[in-house]
Amino acid sequence: MLVADKSSVVARSPAAQALAAAAAAIAFAGALIIAAQARIYLPWTPVPITLQTMVVYLGAAWLGSSRAVSGILIYAGLAAFGLPVLSGWQGGWAAFTGPTGGYVMGMILAAFLLGRFLGGRPASMTRTMTLMTGAAALVFACGLLHFVLFMRVPFEQALWMALWPFLPGEAIKLTLAAAVYRSRPNPMASR
Repeated sequence: MLVADKSSVVARSPAAQALAAAAAAIAFAGALIIAAQARIYLPWTPVPITLQTMVVYLGAAWLGSSRAVSGILIYAGLAAFGLPVLSGWQGGWAAFTGPTGGYVMGMILAAFLLGRFLGGRPASMTRTMTLMTGAAALVFACGLLHFVLFMRVPFEQALWMALWPFLPGEAIKLTLAAAVYRSRPNPMASR
């Protein structure tokens, strides 16, 4: 196993740091693509249950806000250009105007804030869960608002299509993400 001396990692050139940041963002986008394909469809909502939010929580917590947001923007850009990277191997601009558009915006906001507050730094389980739950609230608030404002779904109906069915699974994903993060807050640091 190759383990780098911490001083050599810190002393990398700006070009090497930029390359590492780009590689991390691209890898994160790849993880989002894979997580989008692990999906469960429910008959009363057009939004599938995926593992993407768990990947967003871990990626933002590990990578920090700039790398995590860059990764989500790469993912969204690939989708916008029509590449089949979204759930069910779909792509195209329609995905952002359809039922899942608000969630993508929420993932960007959540990644920014979660990455800013955790960003590879150790934190208690309570702090980690609180921050990740706040990130989840942002994702679902954006998804719900998108349903109500852009898709013109009545609020009560939007709650049943965009929020309530996802909460039990989200609680599991939040707990797993927080536990994984707590076990290794900075996976790039040598042990």
